[in-house]
Amino acid sequence: MAGPAPMRAHVTMQARSGDGAFLARVNGIAFAGVVHSAFRRAVNIACLCCGDLHTLVTGDLDDGPNSLVVAADDFLALGICQGDSVRAAGGSLAIAGKAMVDVTGAAVWRTPLPDTHCATGLLRRRLAEVEAEIWRDGTPGGFIEGMADTEVARLTTRMLHEGADGLALALGRGDTDAALGHAGRLLGLGPGLTPSGDDFLTGLLAARALFRRQADPGSDAFALGVIRLAKTATNPIAYAAIAKAARGEVRERVARLIIALGSATAEPSAQALAQVLAIGSSSGTEIAFGVTRGLASLIDNGEWDHGHQDRH
Repeated sequence: MAGPAPMRAHVTMQARSGDGAFLARVNGIAFAGVVHSAFRRAVNIACLCCGDLHTLVTGDLDDGPNSLVVAADDFLALGICQGDSVRAAGGSLAIAGKAMVDVTGAAVWRTPLPDTHCATGLLRRRLAEVEAEIWRDGTPGGFIEGMADTEVARLTTRMLHEGADGLALALGRGDTDAALGHAGRLLGLGPGLTPSGDDFLTGLLAARALFRRQADPGSDAFALGVIRLAKTATNPIAYAAIAKAARGEVRERVARLIIALGSATAEPSAQALAQVLAIGSSSGTEIAFGVTRGLASLIDNGEWDHGHQDRH
C-alpha cells in the first residue's frame, strides 16, 4: 500500500531586482495575496488588500511595474498554481510552502525617464523608420495578418487598424471624447492573453505619458478615461498594464524604446525595438505600433513642441 505523498520542500529564490514600491512592501509591512495566474516565466499575484496585480518574472525577463525579477527558470516546475496563498514580510515572500523569494540585496528599479527631447523633424524620421521595421520584422497575430488565415482573423485585423487610425486622428485634433470612443472599441479586441488592442493602447499610453510627464503630469484626460474603461472592458492582466502605462510606468524594454525615439541624443533604436518585438507572441509588435502612434499624436496635436524648441 502506497504511503502518503512526500511533502515538497520549498525552494528559495533570490530576487535580482524589483519595482521600488513592491520591494518596499516585501521589506516592510506585511503583504498578503493569492496567485491569480501562473505561467512558466511569470506568476501574477493579486493583493488581498487592494486587488492590484504583482508579478514575479524569471531572470531572463526585464523589470517592470509591480514586478520582481527572480533567479528562476520555470515557476510551473515548482508546483506554483492559481489559488496558492502568498505572504510577505521582513524581506521574503512565501508562496504556499512551495517557494520563497528573498529580496535581500535586490536592486531597486523604477521606470527610466527621458531627460532630453528631440526636434519634431527628427522624431518624424525616426517614427517612419521604426514603423517600417515593425512591418518588416514584427510578428503576425493582430495588426499584421498571417497568424491565422480565417475570415475572423482578417476582420479582427481590419477592426484593429480602423480603431488605431481613428484614435490617432482624434488625438491629433484634441478630441478626447472621440478618442475614448475608439479606445473603447480597441479594448479587449484581438488574440492573446493580453489582447492586441490592449497591447497597442499600453504602448500608446506609455509613450504619451513619458513625454508629457514633466510638462503636464497627471492631466491627460484621455489616459484617465482609458483606465476607467479598461477596468470592465478587458481582463485583469491587461488592465494592470494599461493602468500603469497611463501613469508612465512601463516595463524596462518598452521605456527604452520610447526614450530612444524621443530623446535628443542619438540613442540607437534598433536594439530597443528588437527587444520589444520579442515580448510575448505578437504583444511586442502591437506595443511597438502603439508607441509610434502615441508619439505621433503628440506631434499632431502640438504638444511635442509645447515648451520645447527644436535643437536640430
